[in-house]
Amino acid sequence: MDGYAVLRADAANIALGAVLQAAARAAADYGAFIDIVEDIDPPPLAGRLAGVPFVAKDNINTVQLPTTAGTPSLRGSRTADATAIARLRSAGALLVGKANLHELAFGITSNNGGFGPVRNPVDPARSAGGSSGGSAAAVALGVVPFALGTDTGGSMRIPAAHCGVVGLRPTVGRYPGDGVAPLSHTRDTIGVFANSVLTVQLVDAVLAGEVFQEQAPLELSTVRLAVPRPGFYDDLDPDIELAVDRWLTTLSSAGVSLTDIDLSQVQHLDNQAGYPVVFYEVQRDLADYLHSLREPYSSLTVADLADQAGSPDVASALRAALASDLTEEDYRDGLLVRDRIRDLYQDALVAQQFDALIYPTVAMLPPPLGVDDRTQHNGHEVSVVGMSLRNTGPGSVAGMPSISLPGGRSRAGLPIGLSLEAYSGHDHRLLAVARAVEALDLNG
Repeated sequence: MDGYAVLRADAANIALGAVLQAAARAAADYGAFIDIVEDIDPPPLAGRLAGVPFVAKDNINTVQLPTTAGTPSLRGSRTADATAIARLRSAGALLVGKANLHELAFGITSNNGGFGPVRNPVDPARSAGGSSGGSAAAVALGVVPFALGTDTGGSMRIPAAHCGVVGLRPTVGRYPGDGVAPLSHTRDTIGVFANSVLTVQLVDAVLAGEVFQEQAPLELSTVRLAVPRPGFYDDLDPDIELAVDRWLTTLSSAGVSLTDIDLSQVQHLDNQAGYPVVFYEVQRDLADYLHSLREPYSSLTVADLADQAGSPDVASALRAALASDLTEEDYRDGLLVRDRIRDLYQDALVAQQFDALIYPTVAMLPPPLGVDDRTQHNGHEVSVVGMSLRNTGPGSVAGMPSISLPGGRSRAGLPIGLSLEAYSGHDHRLLAVARAVEALDLNG
């Protein structure tokens, strides 16, 4: 039985009413949903994903349910399906609901001031990560076999790590990007959450408009991973450091080639390119999205969203972007820095024939709910955003594909994420390597 047949068979064994009940519980107990369909249409009989339920982050347009982007100004806004949603529907997948998120996807905790926070499925007193926290939680809670999120700087992989699921950020442009409330067109991409790499591969093929072909498992002795210790492995939570040692020991024992490299320069360059590019693009990209909507939403401005935002951090970020004196020349300089980051990744990965980087997705464990600004980490105060994005940000600027896998638990039972990151366009190889690594069961 092929992978799609297994997914369809599993879906057929679960009553759709039970799926909606599970979604309602996830909404009530964990804040995972903003909206849930009242009734699911009878499952289609044909299609690769016929009858398989899924969830979409509520910044992805759906005709079936409104798209709020998690911000009060857009309550009730409804428009045509994004192409990614249309492809899933054409394959027979069934939309269950729209997942909660960090407002406008402009943050990494999913502590949404307008719709309530998304709670971590393992410890409801902690963050689920963001911005795609609701989508990751829906998969972790077993509501659906897969969910869509989006990723600009880490918004797929951070919640995947904190919730203990698989989260893929593909190469920018691999999936259609229309019909998504944007932050940055050079960095934004839809991504896929699931509980296994195989499910991610199956959905990835549908979204990319490809035919999935099962391949023989990779021989681990053929896999070459780069270990970017300086920067990416600095200042880790002690439990994450223990998990890292276990991963690398297990991989080496299984025959994987591991080579230490220094790629810390990309993190320094990320600080120069990341925010300038996003702050410049969000003013324009978000305004264009608003203009594409129906009235009265098409008359809204980015300033209106800031004034009516439910989350103080998002209101502040939008106002900072609007007030910035970034010129087009500054923006072009930012893009040149991005190109330099790409060159460094190419030199590190392609030129030396590594399949991927391997590093801890996030250097710290899920922060307590409501801690969005500063927190204590290893005895000193750190920026929650800065520490969370430290490892995921540079590759996002470069538009590269990355996947976070469950990598064990802390002593308190909190999930830890392991990331693999490949060069742009190497998504198939990345997923094959991730599946081989997943088979080693690095959960400890």
